[in-house]
Parts: sequence; C-alpha cells; structure tokens
Amino acid sequence: MRKAFLIAIALVLLLPTLASAKPKKKTYGNAPQDVFQAALKTARDRHVVTFVDEKNLLFTFSTGASAFSQGFIANASIEPAQAGGSTLTINVQKKDSGSLDFDAGDRMADKFFEQVTQELAGETKQAAALKPAAAPVTIPASVVATQVPSSAPGTVTVSTTPGGADISVDGNFVGNAPANLKLTPGRHSVAVSLDGFKTWTRDMTVLAGSKTNLDATLEKY
Repeated sequence: MRKAFLIAIALVLLLPTLASAKPKKKTYGNAPQDVFQAALKTARDRHVVTFVDEKNLLFTFSTGASAFSQGFIANASIEPAQAGGSTLTINVQKKDSGSLDFDAGDRMADKFFEQVTQELAGETKQAAALKPAAAPVTIPASVVATQVPSSAPGTVTVSTTPGGADISVDGNFVGNAPANLKLTPGRHSVAVSLDGFKTWTRDMTVLAGSKTNLDATLEKY
C-alpha cells in the first residue's frame, strides 16, 4: 500500500510536465521546397503519412506507439524565412488524450528536426537501418474517427492594441478586433488597420483544426 501511495504522489507531482507538446519550430538555410521534400521523405521513411498538400507545403503524419505513449498525430508546415531559408513547424497531438507521454512528443519533434537536417545534408541511412522491419502499425478505428479532417477550418484569434481595429483576410474585410476567425487550411494574409495607425500584416499557414493567436500592436504614423 505504501509503495502504491508513493507512486501516486510521484505521478501527481509530474502532471504539470506531462502536457501535450506545443508546436515546435526550426529554421533551415534551405529553400522551402527543399525542406518540404526532405521532411516529407523523413516522415514517409519512419512514420505513416496521412495527408499531403504540396501546393501549400503541408502534410500530416502518424507515429506508432512507444513505451511512453500511444503515438502521435503531427501536422507539419514549411514557411519562408529570412535570407532565403525556411521554417519547419511541427504541431504534435497525442492520439490518446488521456495518456501520459513524459515529454515524448517534444522528443519526437526534436528527433524529426535532426532527421530532416541529415536528409538535407545527404547523411541519412537507409530506412531499414533506422528501424527494424516490422508489420505496419494499425491505427485503431476509434483513433482514426477522432482525427481532424484535412478540410476542417482552423481558428485564428485576433486581438489588437488599441482594440476595435478592422481585420481583413486575403484582402476581404471580416470584422473588428477582437475576433475568432474560422479559416480554411492553407496560406492566408491577415491585415489589421485603424485610422491614424500603420497597417499591420501577417502571412501565415493555417492547419486543419489548429488554434492560433495573433496579437497585433499597431504603431502610430
């Protein structure tokens, strides 16, 4: 009984560190299309790719179960960065929201970034050498049913300082801040304007079912 009690106390103390991994980013010095191809090949060699949007440089992949988790569903997107580089963003979600992952999602994302770096440098080994041959991982029907459809809109919450500014998406007025916008997956341009202030713009990639906050601080002319 004492041992079980100590284990329970340890788990309670660990809970603050066991949350699902937050989106992680890494910037490469390579062109966006090159990073997209390297990341997609990395995902296909090691995981199960479930959705690909080559036009918008997006894809989704699913990982198998491990000792610490039931596996993850990850959205990957590539956007241009300064000096001709590009930024790879990995948004990781646990397949089983009630399970503990001991930061396995963060470690998976970091490992993925490392593997993409190797792929870009031409240093990767054959996939068979990276993981032993095994039967494909079958995702339970209950998990597949809970996956976010690739066409599901993403939510973009826009707030401004000062408040009440006009919000436009892809050149069309959509309302005043603060606002929760439902946008289709893909690339969008968000603009915020207010009399007496410079227009604030942000180009972004919206992932299916994602939630993003945009805080725009406007500058006076």
